[in-house]
Amino acid sequence: MKTKRPYLMMAAVVLLWGTNIIVSRFLTGVDPVRVSGVFFALFRYVLAALTMIFIMIYQRKGPREINEETKPYRRVLLASVLFASIFVVALHTSTEFISSGTTSIIINLNPIIVLVFGVIFLKERLSPMKLLGFVLGFLGGSIFLFSSLSVVPGFEIGLVFAVLGMMMWGAYTITLHFLEGANRYTVMTVTHVTSSLIILLFIIGLLTNGVPLILIIDSLSVAGLLFSGVIASGIGYVLYFTAIEELGAPRASSFLFLMPFVSVIGDFLLGEPPEFVILLAGIVAIIGVGLVRLSGVDKTG
Repeated sequence: MKTKRPYLMMAAVVLLWGTNIIVSRFLTGVDPVRVSGVFFALFRYVLAALTMIFIMIYQRKGPREINEETKPYRRVLLASVLFASIFVVALHTSTEFISSGTTSIIINLNPIIVLVFGVIFLKERLSPMKLLGFVLGFLGGSIFLFSSLSVVPGFEIGLVFAVLGMMMWGAYTITLHFLEGANRYTVMTVTHVTSSLIILLFIIGLLTNGVPLILIIDSLSVAGLLFSGVIASGIGYVLYFTAIEELGAPRASSFLFLMPFVSVIGDFLLGEPPEFVILLAGIVAIIGVGLVRLSGVDKTG
């Protein structure tokens, strides 16, 4: 049972994070729309921040201890926070326009960006599995995007935000490589708290400039936001970090390529089933991403 525990945790993480995008699509993009994407991003991070602060209190860490722990990583952490802020806004804004499965597939192509960065700048070796994964991810992703553009109305706007989210998630992932020595819970607390403030300022700017935003408080929106912030982002990261401690980061993260398969189920549940060609291209792309992630596991053992 001991050996199964981290794998069960990762199964829960994949389910939670994949479902989170379905919830986002339901609240931000399915009539009647209850929450604008940027508000969804704010409440998700605020609630996650409160969850992480509770964990800091449990670990008996105050502002002074957090400041000391993060001092050597301040510049990288600042970049990480900025990337995370843009990512979460772009992700949940994209679900206003395109389905949960489409958003999830595009967002989860980010390991291809990380691979290119690693090969060019970090001089990582391009193994046959990585190369095959890159080719499948690139070809599948390209066919997926161009096919979607031709059959999904309004896809262009959602595509812009989803691709921006993918790039920012890739950049955020790269910064995490330089934060390896820092406590993960501390980093995530600082990220969620600071990102919440950045997103709040962004929303104030939007409202000041007359940009219309939607926020309807009812049982569905409250339940969805609580799920996203406390369970998916808060408890989800606790499960993920616990699994990392037992499996190691490369092996634990290798499971994340399964997330889009969960989100695609949401397309059917919400009455937005994808075209067969689009679905097939997306599956090919995600298999490519899976090969890239699994090659990292092989490399580290």
